[in-house]
Amino acid sequence: MKTLLYVDDSPDDRYLLRRACRNGRVLFLLKTLAGGVEAIRYLRGESEFANRAENPLPDLIFLDLKMFDMDGFKVLRWIRTNPATRATPIVMFSGSFIMKDVVNGYAEGASYFISKPTNLESLVELVCAADKGLAADPINCEALARFATRPAPK
Repeated sequence: MKTLLYVDDSPDDRYLLRRACRNGRVLFLLKTLAGGVEAIRYLRGESEFANRAENPLPDLIFLDLKMFDMDGFKVLRWIRTNPATRATPIVMFSGSFIMKDVVNGYAEGASYFISKPTNLESLVELVCAADKGLAADPINCEALARFATRPAPK
């Protein structure tokens, strides 16, 4: 089973994504974490995350940008330098509409920069697109591209 890891310090946002996954009847395993430090511990397989049967390495990561303990850019940089996670597709999933954040996200190695949808219906569409991409063999997350913000060409 494919795994989507969602890292966000907002319990409300984690709840909404779990609800969208239930409503969309996705087939992937959803793992949620409350911050960047916890995400790195999970990805390293440390302590309570050591059992990879229960805590598999993700096939796709949704990563919030603004978190209390470590911002998403720092987590993204760590992921991209770690051999076990370097190639994992990463969606910077943020409430930010600041173009500087979008540009930085792509420069640091994000696969997509997607603004958090403002309603549950749109969030269900997004997780269904992620599900479709994760179900492909090999994984193809291009279905997420229609949700992504891209920097303006220079």
